[in-house]
Amino acid sequence: MLPPHRPGDPCVVVGAGPVGLTAALTLARHGLSTLVLESEPRQRVRPGSRAIALAFPTLRRLESVLPGLGRAIAADGIGLSGYDAYYEKQRIFHFRSGSGVFGRIARADKFVTSLPQRVTERHLYDACVHAGVEFRWEAGVSELEPHPSGVRIVLNSGGTVDASYVIGADGARSVVRKAIGATMIGHTDDTPFIIVDVLEHPDGSTPGTPGHFYYRHPDMDGRNVMHMPFRGGMRIDLQCHPGDDAEHLATPEGIREWTAPIVSPWYAEHISWISTYRFHQVVADCYTDPHRRVLLAGEAAHLFAPWGGRGLNSGVLDATDAANAIAAAIDSPSRAAAHQAITRCANDRRAWGIRNRDVSSRALHIMRAPDPGMRRRRTIAARLAPVCWPAGAWLANGPLQLTPPRLGSTDFY
Repeated sequence: MLPPHRPGDPCVVVGAGPVGLTAALTLARHGLSTLVLESEPRQRVRPGSRAIALAFPTLRRLESVLPGLGRAIAADGIGLSGYDAYYEKQRIFHFRSGSGVFGRIARADKFVTSLPQRVTERHLYDACVHAGVEFRWEAGVSELEPHPSGVRIVLNSGGTVDASYVIGADGARSVVRKAIGATMIGHTDDTPFIIVDVLEHPDGSTPGTPGHFYYRHPDMDGRNVMHMPFRGGMRIDLQCHPGDDAEHLATPEGIREWTAPIVSPWYAEHISWISTYRFHQVVADCYTDPHRRVLLAGEAAHLFAPWGGRGLNSGVLDATDAANAIAAAIDSPSRAAAHQAITRCANDRRAWGIRNRDVSSRALHIMRAPDPGMRRRRTIAARLAPVCWPAGAWLANGPLQLTPPRLGSTDFY
């Protein structure tokens, strides 16, 4: 049972993506009147699978917000049946879920669930509606003015909304982040990547296909490539070389050329989404405003390379921590104590943002090997992999940089 809603201006979440929905649900579960402002219409089309991997700590966090939610989302996804990594033509790592040393230590089907982002959003939205969260669609924010007692929000329509607190979950081009004067610190990777969604094969084999990562694929001019199944399809990622014609490689003809060596030609004829992107490795210099009335979450606060799923997974933790901090601030006996609750959350989540940025940057460094030292390390690890399991595991984990949760730990995003 939800606690009774408390009087006063509502808490406002800007953005109705999975991070914003998680924040709104957590606020409502604290008994706070909650309003979500979304610039797009309710029946918006969300192309592509987007963020497909939800790790166990994230599902556990969602379960703590609303019992049954994490389990329901996990049930709609698929567990990975295994993971293979190759260096050139040599397989340097292999495991299947539940078998072998690595399979027993890190069960892939328990460690992560894989499903389209829109399915995750549907679960979160339904939970928000049931919890009494109010939504305003086509309500883009043009200005946001924090003050000691709350936040005045100006909409693109000219209307205004008064909020007690605000969580900015409005994505990479966040209006909320700009309004509080926060700026992104880091860099943007120059080399493009191509991401392709393909449909599930009608023979039913796709969900059981292990994840694959190839370093320096010999049939693809030494490019790196990954493919990973999700509920309803498969994700294929290609790392371009500097100077590649990414526009051609992202055409149906180009995709047929580079997918043929790695997956069945059937997939190249059943493409559902294509995206060309560059990795941003940036974190906001501050997650809150001087009055401690606004908190940033998700891509409004940070942008990472998608390897390892750090964007959405860390965004869910941003959102729940922000909502919990706001509830603590509202219950605080003094303004100073309220400020402290918000400041503590902002500093903690920014520290995690920097950590995730650094970890994903390390993954890119291993994948790219731009310096002789890293190239030597990769070559030596590949040679040792057949007789030294840790060497192959290190290479296989290079693009993911996943750390199995320690005994007693709660989160690692």
